[in-house]
Amino acid sequence: MTRIILTIAILLFNCLTFSQTAKKENYTLTIIKGKVVKENKQTFWITPTTLTNNTKDTLRYYSMSCSWQIFYSVDSNKLQVDEGMGCDKNIPTILTLAPGQSRTVEIRLLISQTIDASEIKFKIGFNLMKVSSAPKEFDFDFKEQQKKKNIIWSNIISR
Repeated sequence: MTRIILTIAILLFNCLTFSQTAKKENYTLTIIKGKVVKENKQTFWITPTTLTNNTKDTLRYYSMSCSWQIFYSVDSNKLQVDEGMGCDKNIPTILTLAPGQSRTVEIRLLISQTIDASEIKFKIGFNLMKVSSAPKEFDFDFKEQQKKKNIIWSNIISR
């Protein structure tokens, strides 16, 4: 009896582990070093960031018309995602990404004044908020976006 229970437990553990790994591989976020620039006495790291759809289905996900940067995070307290300039009409939008396709954006990371850019090691996260199959016009949930529960993390970059 204990052998049967142990076998079932091992099978369940393997299934859960495999399903979690497979889910993370559905979409990947890749970053490259980019360049460091100085503007208005501030230092920014401009990092090309690519989201890739590795599934056989078209990905439909939310963004914002102006402040799309709010969907991105950085795991270093020495960096901060620059949210850019404001605009007149910032509304939720729906983006699509076909199977096997990628979309690249340039993330501007503000570098803390107290450190040297050569000391930084980080990765970027993207809060992927998928669109339901039949979204209503304003189906976007701002509170859900702030929770950042669906973050896909990139590879690690160091200077």
